[in-house]
Amino acid sequence: MKKLIITGIIVAVFAACGGASSVDKAISRVEKAVEKVEKNKGKMTEADWETLAKEVEEPLKVISDALEKDKVGVMTKMKIVAVSAKWAAAISQVGLNELGRQMVEAGKEIEKTTKELEDSGALKELEQAIQELGKENSDLAKQLQEAAKALQNAQSQ
Repeated sequence: MKKLIITGIIVAVFAACGGASSVDKAISRVEKAVEKVEKNKGKMTEADWETLAKEVEEPLKVISDALEKDKVGVMTKMKIVAVSAKWAAAISQVGLNELGRQMVEAGKEIEKTTKELEDSGALKELEQAIQELGKENSDLAKQLQEAAKALQNAQSQ
């Protein structure tokens, strides 16, 4: 009888602690997503990112809810901090890669436009217009300086 009670207690303890909690499962899913990003760095398309974002949306919500309701212990909080930092680093790297790609494309477009302007002669016309405006502004600046001097002379008399 004693063995039966002890066995029952052991089974109850294992049943209570047996499976991983929903938070642990959520952490694991985010870790797998981070691994996927690291494995496919630079190869993921926008559609891949959208799919991955949907995959981690629920786990991140579970983690967030557990933290808000203070349902996790210190060790789990440390795991959450670690996986959150990894996830943030992974997605920020992608953001930087995308920004770099966009900047390269913009640079190519600027070069193309500059070449078209040079070929059409519009760039020379633009440069001449800028020089003329500079001369006009210079003349205007001189006139303003002369007016300021005349005003100072009138005030000092």
